[in-house]
Amino acid sequence: MSINRLERLSARRIDPAITSAKLLNEAYRSISQSDSVRYVIGAMQPIDPEYTKNTYAEGERICNQLQKRLSNECDYEYQGSVTNDTHIKARSDIDILVLTKKYETLEDPQVPSNPYKGNPIQDLLDLRAESISSLESAFPEATVDSSGAKSVSIEGGSLRRKIDVVPSNWFNTNKYAETNQQMYRGVQILDAKNKTRLKNTPFLHNAWIAHRDSNTNGGLRKAARLMKSLKYDTESVDLSSYDIVSIAFNIPEADLNLPKNMELAILDACHKFCMELQNNSYKRGSLEVPDGHRKIFTDGHATLNGLNQLTSALGDLVNDVLRENARSFRKLAEARIDY
Repeated sequence: MSINRLERLSARRIDPAITSAKLLNEAYRSISQSDSVRYVIGAMQPIDPEYTKNTYAEGERICNQLQKRLSNECDYEYQGSVTNDTHIKARSDIDILVLTKKYETLEDPQVPSNPYKGNPIQDLLDLRAESISSLESAFPEATVDSSGAKSVSIEGGSLRRKIDVVPSNWFNTNKYAETNQQMYRGVQILDAKNKTRLKNTPFLHNAWIAHRDSNTNGGLRKAARLMKSLKYDTESVDLSSYDIVSIAFNIPEADLNLPKNMELAILDACHKFCMELQNNSYKRGSLEVPDGHRKIFTDGHATLNGLNQLTSALGDLVNDVLRENARSFRKLAEARIDY
């Protein structure tokens, strides 16, 4: 087991600027196990709530300033890994959807009672430009990066987190119209470079993550955090965090529904599932992201090469655990780790 990998895990799970945190989820640091076991256990745990609370607090600072400075009223919502508890960094970035209230888009065949006569794309381009100037004015010591097509990022200065501001509008799906449940409400995100809008359903994504995680006694999020950790700590996995979480989402529930002292078996489940996807192109091609809006392995997204890299990283970790603990257990399913 690479010491550097464990050190990287420890470094990104601690925010040195916050010394009062109780480190509720860092028990792996003191358990009497090999480094590889400590890495697996540590990678699966949620980031301490103290750090997550501070991430949201920084997001609120941005929202408050935009509310004061934008000329038109907007709604503000969060999206991303922090909102579904699959984030793996104490100082995690967070996305803020800045949703214009000038209009809403309706999914066909819904018909608006009062059709909007403005230019939706131009409205979002104007919102983006005004957001940039507002952020630069409100946080003059911070760095505002407007090079991204879908978001404007801000970090530095007095901010303790990197925040991505995402100009967008509401997209009312038919399911939302039928149920009036927020999880079914979608958004359209501005792509400023191509001057178009991209549909997304981040709240439905989070609802499915929460549902599957509940069915697996927390196993889904543990699997997602573990595989995302390997992406960051090995720097050898060319898959997006979103697609890694989606792969974890498709692991059979029974393979993830395990008690706390059998968490090493979740590593085994991740490895075996990824090997199955390697060998079964039909199954690999059929997998969908949690909200069902696209396939995982499709053009512009997850690739077989990225899957091979993830599977290799998981296999290396499995081998490390078994080699370092040969006297204690021969299979991960037999391992019991109490902490």
